[in-house]
Amino acid sequence: MTLQIADRTNGIYPSKIREVLDQASALKKQGVEVADFTVGRPDFDTPEHIKEAAKQALDKGLVHYTSSAGSLIFQEAVCRRYYEDYQLQFEPNQVIATVGASQAIYSALQGILNPGDEIIAPEPMYVYYGGLSFLAGAKLINVPISDEDEFIVKAEVLDKYITPKTKAIILTSPNNPTGQVIDKETIIKISQLAIKHNLIVIADDIYDKILYDDVDYLPIAKVPGMKERTIIIGSFSKTYAMDGWRIGYLIIPQELYKGIFKIHQHMVSCPNTFVQIGAAKALTDSQKCVEDMVKEFDRRRRLIMKYFDENKISYVRPKGAFYIFPSVKEFGLDSKELCMHLLHEARVAIVPGSAFGAAGEGHIRIAFSASYEEIDQGMERMMTALNKLRNK
Repeated sequence: MTLQIADRTNGIYPSKIREVLDQASALKKQGVEVADFTVGRPDFDTPEHIKEAAKQALDKGLVHYTSSAGSLIFQEAVCRRYYEDYQLQFEPNQVIATVGASQAIYSALQGILNPGDEIIAPEPMYVYYGGLSFLAGAKLINVPISDEDEFIVKAEVLDKYITPKTKAIILTSPNNPTGQVIDKETIIKISQLAIKHNLIVIADDIYDKILYDDVDYLPIAKVPGMKERTIIIGSFSKTYAMDGWRIGYLIIPQELYKGIFKIHQHMVSCPNTFVQIGAAKALTDSQKCVEDMVKEFDRRRRLIMKYFDENKISYVRPKGAFYIFPSVKEFGLDSKELCMHLLHEARVAIVPGSAFGAAGEGHIRIAFSASYEEIDQGMERMMTALNKLRNK
C-alpha cells in the first residue's frame, strides 16, 4: 500500500535560506570556520528586563491558558506602543497574540482570501508569501522591482497589476531582503490605490523599529482611510531579539477581525502565557535596548558598505532592517552558484537573491546580524574571492 500525501504540499517549497544554512552548518561540524550571514535574526541576547518579566510570570504560576486572542495585558501593551510611536489608536479587541509573525501572516491570508483571489506583492519578497497565498487557494501576483528604482515599488506600476480578482496587497517596509523603506509619497499613493480599488493591505511591519539615516518612516495604517483596511503584522523577534520566544501579533480592522480570529483559534489555543508577559514588558518599558541594538546594526551596515564601496560593487544603500542586497551580475555566475562558490572558497554563507523570487536573481542577501568582527573577517575573505572571479 502506498501512503498518499496531500496535493497541496506540491505547491509549496522549502526555504532556500535554510538550504544554504544547512550546508554552512555541515561545514561547521567538520571544524571549518564559516562567517554566517544567512539567518535574519539579531545575534544579541534578549534584554534582561524582558527575561526577568517572563521568569516572574512563571514564578507567579502564570502557566495556564489565556484567551485565544491573548492576555489583556499583552493586547493593551500593543495598543500603547502604537499610540506612543505613531499616534495610532487601536482597541485591545483588535489585537491577536500569535506564535510569531509567520503564523500571523498565515492566519490573515486564510482569513481574507478565497480560491481564485489574487494578492499582489513586490518582488524580491519574503520567501513564504507565495506558499502562504497558495495554501489559501489564491494566486500571488509578483510585481518585479529592481535596483534601478532603488527596490521601491511605484504605485503606478502596482496599478497595472490590479484586476477584478485582486483582493489585497502585501507590503514589507523596511523590506526583507533589500533593506529598503518605502517613502512617504509612495505610501500615500499606494493608499489611494487601495482605497480606489477597495483592497486590503497586509502591512508586514516587523522591522519598523530598525531604521537608519534618519529615514522618515510612515506606517501605511496612519494614512487617512487606511486604518480601516490595513492588517498589521507585528513581531518581537527582530526588535527585541526574541526570535526563539515565538511571539508576534496581528492588529485587525473590526470588520475583518471575527473571521481571522476563527482561523487563528483553529491553529493555536493561545501563545505561551508567560511569553506574553515578557513581550508586554518589552513594549511598555524603556526602548533604549532597541535604540542601542539599532546603533550597533548601523555600525555593521557601514562596515559592509565600506567593503562594497572600496571594491566598486554596486548596491542600494539599505535604510532599514539588517540586510544589504548587492548586485553580483558582473561575476558570471547565477546567484545560487555564486553563493556556493563563496561558501567553499571564502567560507562565507550568504543567501542567493533568487531565494526571494525571480526579480532577486543577480543579487545576494547579506544579513549583518552577525558580530562586527565576524562581518569584518568574512567580508575580507569574500572580497578576495570576488576579485579573483572578476580578474579571471
